[in-house]
Amino acid sequence: MFDMISIVLPAYREEENLVNILPRINTVMTENSLDYEVLVVDTLEPIDNTAKVCEENNVRYNPRRGGNNYGDAIRTGFADAKGEFTVVMDADGSHDPEKIIEFYKTINEQNADLIIGSRYCKGGYTDNNFILKFMSWALNVTYRIFFGLKVKDVSDSFRMYRSEQIKALSLECDNFDIVEEILIKLNLSKKGYKIIEIPISFNKRAAGESKRKLVKFIFSYIKTISRLLKIKRKALKGG
Repeated sequence: MFDMISIVLPAYREEENLVNILPRINTVMTENSLDYEVLVVDTLEPIDNTAKVCEENNVRYNPRRGGNNYGDAIRTGFADAKGEFTVVMDADGSHDPEKIIEFYKTINEQNADLIIGSRYCKGGYTDNNFILKFMSWALNVTYRIFFGLKVKDVSDSFRMYRSEQIKALSLECDNFDIVEEILIKLNLSKKGYKIIEIPISFNKRAAGESKRKLVKFIFSYIKTISRLLKIKRKALKGG
């Protein structure tokens, strides 16, 4: 019998994209005979027809708890996931559901703790513009240097986790920097924590506008680096 896979999609005004991505997920998982659930983590209060789209596609609709930030959506999804493995993917069509099959096969065959869908390992690709590519490159270099992460893509959210491990984390970040916070804290949680990167193609969102704001993005990551360095020092001291 297969393990259950929980697929978490944080959503904020993504009705138009969910109409396309949810049937694709259901088709991929059903055709591969996998036990799974899909959780769309929406805003605190509905602001579009996301709930209806979820009902039409037989997936779980979860309002986020604690706030309307991306971090609140991630914490809600992790807490409510019922599967042995949890996948997080974008609701805007940037990530290919077919990759979930490869993630699942790899995490089991290689006894890995975490699978990262990587834009920057060999075979990976990103369709972002020059500014976003540069920001992402600078971010990845900074986190690899400061935290000793032997990972080429620290900032893409498309990952497969072992649910037991992520449910044990205390996550503080509210914005997209929670993606790096998760990686750093998991890496500190276990000696010999095994991470495998699998190349993916990151595509531009199918519809709607990006929720990432440049100024907020920069300042949140500066703040996060400072806070996570303190956490790292404490962990290394055995505190």
